[in-house]
Formats: sequence, C-alpha cells, structure tokens
Amino acid sequence: MDIIDLSTDEQLSILLKPIIASLQEAGGSLTRTQLKDSICEKDDDIAAYAEIIRSSKKTGNTYKPFNFKFNFAITELILVGIIIYGKSKKEIQLTEKGVQINLDLFDIYQEVRIPASMYWEEKARERAKLKEQKGIDKKGATNSELSIDIEDNHDDEESIGDINEGNILDDVNVKLQEAIKNMSPAKFEQFSRLLLTKMGITFTNKGISISNDGGIDGYGYHMSDDFRTTRVVIQCKRYTVNPVGEPDINQFLGAMNKFQADYGVFITSSRFTTKAREAAREGSPITLIDGDDLVELIIKYELFVTPVTTYILEDFYRNDEC
Repeated sequence: MDIIDLSTDEQLSILLKPIIASLQEAGGSLTRTQLKDSICEKDDDIAAYAEIIRSSKKTGNTYKPFNFKFNFAITELILVGIIIYGKSKKEIQLTEKGVQINLDLFDIYQEVRIPASMYWEEKARERAKLKEQKGIDKKGATNSELSIDIEDNHDDEESIGDINEGNILDDVNVKLQEAIKNMSPAKFEQFSRLLLTKMGITFTNKGISISNDGGIDGYGYHMSDDFRTTRVVIQCKRYTVNPVGEPDINQFLGAMNKFQADYGVFITSSRFTTKAREAAREGSPITLIDGDDLVELIIKYELFVTPVTTYILEDFYRNDEC
C-alpha cells in the first residue's frame, strides 16, 4: 500500500482506525503529538507518508500533507462523537462511544465518512456562496476537492477553520526538519551532542575519541539525582529519506554492551521502522529520538531558535454591539 498515491478520501479513511486504536490502547487520552507518533509507529507506510514535505502552489510555503489529513481525520471523529478535545485542547480524548468501539467490527465509511460528508458538503456550499457574493464564479466542491483546496490555501485561516489550529507551529516544524536533514553528518553529530548536553548529559574526551567506533558517536554520563550516575552512549544517523531499521538497532545494542552502558540514546533526522522500535524495546534500555522528537526538543530547550510572542483577539473585540 502506497498511501501517497491514494486519493484524499482513501488517505483520510486509512488514518481513522489507527487513531481510535491508539487512543484505546493509551486509556483514552493522548496529546496531538503523542497520537501522531503512535499511529506512525503502528504502520511504516503511514510513517513514510508523514515524512513527505511539499510546497504550496500559491504561497511557496512548505507543509506536510499528512498533517492536513490527520487534522481532517480528527475533525471527522469529533463530528460523529467518537473523540473530543480536552479542556486545554492539547489532549484528544475518547468519548464513551469511542471507548466502546470494537474496531474488528467497525465500518469506517458507514460510521464516520458518510455522516461527516454532510458536514463537508455544507462547508463547501457555504464557501461557494461566500465566493459568489464576492463576485467569484465558483462551482460546487466535493469533499476531495475541498481537501485539495485547503492544502493549496493552508495558511488561509478563514478557509480552514478549526482544523487549522497549530499550522503556524507546523510550518516551523517543517522548516526545522528540512534544516536538520540538510546538515552534514558531522554537523548533525555536533548538534546532537549539544542537544543532549542541554538535556543533562556530560560527554567525556573518551566520548569524542570513540566516535564511529562500533556504532557509537558519543559517550558520557547523566546524573539523574544527587546519588545516581548512569553511563550513556549515543548514536546519530542523519538520514534524508531512509528510516533507521532493525539492523541499526541491533548493532547499537552490541556497542552498548561493549562499552557497558546503562542506557543508550539513538538519534536520527528521519524515523524508526516498526521493527526497529520493537528491537529497541527488547534489549537494553534505548531512548529513540526521531525527526519529530528533535523538533520538539529544539523548541523546548530553545536551541538556536527564538520564541516570538503574539496575541489573538478574543470574540469580545469582534462584537459590534454596545
């Protein structure tokens, strides 16, 4: 199955069951990022699709088609009462209806896609009417055409509505990931060490001297409390397309044993295959950090990024009534 070659409707449909399954397995609540990570871990084809970056034909801005399909899928599941947002809108939660779903018997098209299509059709009519009022000749749009139009206008907040939430941050994420993948292998290794230093790992001269020795790119220590110090080794893989596979993890596990490490950190600019993640769970403790994780950590530790504060007017200021 090559998700990239499927229609918009088919792409949306493929994401719906993994979203429900991930929430059920997690006890009913995940952040948006956790949910994305979970569905990508379940399916290598979805994970590969999530890496695709495109440029808007109208604005030239870069974006990930996966993010739009994911946001549409979330919206459809909300519309049919399977999930809701938490109070802060950072967490996505299953409703009682969602908890009770038996995915083996669940018909995505009958239970989600067809009911939600009525919403999209109404949105399409509203958009067509609005453009007609503005003197623009616009034919009726189908669900698929609406989705494509949104991708081309991904920075048009009015056309997207609620599902556009987080697009500014998504744009930053895409640009960061592109910049990381364009680093030389040496610069990526230096960047990885700097990030882990910010996170509390102290590298030694030995860590530098053993670089590229037996699958190790760094060696150091982490003090988790006042008394406990652990021995850490790291491996860095700057891949532009290929994911990190099971053989890479197995080699790293062997190197960890050689250096008697308490745990390892494997960093990649790409992603880990499902088999690689399974291998990492079965051996000595390994923390896996992929391209999406890197972006989150860069923002968290403000590593060569500058946060900018902005303000959004609430409805009070949009009310013309005295």
